[in-house]
Amino acid sequence: MIGLTSRLSAVPKLLTSLTQSSCVAVRMKSVDHRAGVPKTDTQMDGTVGTESYIPVNVKGYERRLPTSETLRQKFFGVPFMELPMVFIKSTRNNTLISVFDHKLKSITYTSCRLEGFKNARKKTTIAGQTTGVAAGQRLLRRGINAVRVLVKGIGPGRMASVKGIASTGVNVVSITDRTLLPEVGPRPRKIRRI
Repeated sequence: MIGLTSRLSAVPKLLTSLTQSSCVAVRMKSVDHRAGVPKTDTQMDGTVGTESYIPVNVKGYERRLPTSETLRQKFFGVPFMELPMVFIKSTRNNTLISVFDHKLKSITYTSCRLEGFKNARKKTTIAGQTTGVAAGQRLLRRGINAVRVLVKGIGPGRMASVKGIASTGVNVVSITDRTLLPEVGPRPRKIRRI
């Protein structure tokens, strides 16, 4: 009982430390129809927690940014510029993983469909993580144990596939977001008036 009360008393301290060191971006579901996002009432397997909050840690980000020395630094005996690159393209319906060496020669490729997921199951986080695990195992079989990851797209398998690659024992040196953001984009739909 003593351990339980000490844990409960630590909860407010934990919550205050989290609120001071990070911020949360909330998705506005009331304006999703304007952006062309279809409304779905059913929850699919493997998509729990993918659409609620986006945690963003803003404390001490300067020391985590790469510098000019990072490009010359060696990671696990390989210079940063010669590390293999893992390109993850995460769309709404699929996750594609391509691996290239530093000269952009293809090493391996996999996707949710190649790992056995069909139709709507390709868009789940479980499918993205399984694809990441398969890509990581292929890298280990080829003797590659350190990579840099470049993520493109905002699908549900985005960070799940990075987690899958890291869980196989491949060292992820850096994660770069290459998602294209339109400066102006298409004209939005007019606001409905009643």
